[in-house]
Amino acid sequence: MSADTIAARLRQVKDQNGWTAAEMATMIGISRRTLESYMRRENAPLPGVEALKQIALGLRVSLDWLVLGDVDAALGGVLLVRLAAERAALSTLKNLIEMQQHDELIPQPEYLAQEIGAHAAGLAETIVSSGLTMAQIAAFIQRSDEDMQKSMRKKIDEMKVQIADLERAHPELKR
Repeated sequence: MSADTIAARLRQVKDQNGWTAAEMATMIGISRRTLESYMRRENAPLPGVEALKQIALGLRVSLDWLVLGDVDAALGGVLLVRLAAERAALSTLKNLIEMQQHDELIPQPEYLAQEIGAHAAGLAETIVSSGLTMAQIAAFIQRSDEDMQKSMRKKIDEMKVQIADLERAHPELKR
């Protein structure tokens, strides 16, 4: 089924889930008549931005997919996975480092992967529920990447200074 309009994508969700228009409207929190008008095959009115957000949240679909379709939504999905996975891995790795510093038993890799996956899924759901768009997620990732690069450059510069100090203090260490 080619879902190249918002109306077609709404009909697709309805059909795939076996829902009636009344059930869908209740899930979204709008009237059945309004939903049916959005799903008309011809001359369907376009929902406003707030209505689109409400529809996406109520149906638990990506706002990007609802508005843009599969191709752009796939990229949004990739960005969402990256953001959620990075954030989930970060907290797990911080815990792992802390455990190591306290000489605690380190969990098996399978357990850590499961923990990261579960945490990432929860974060992804939170991000989707917040209504962030693909563009907002991409901008956040770009800023995060830029911050990480700055941090890494600073750390490299600090290490170069430490190496120079060591070489001055211990000339025998020079290559």
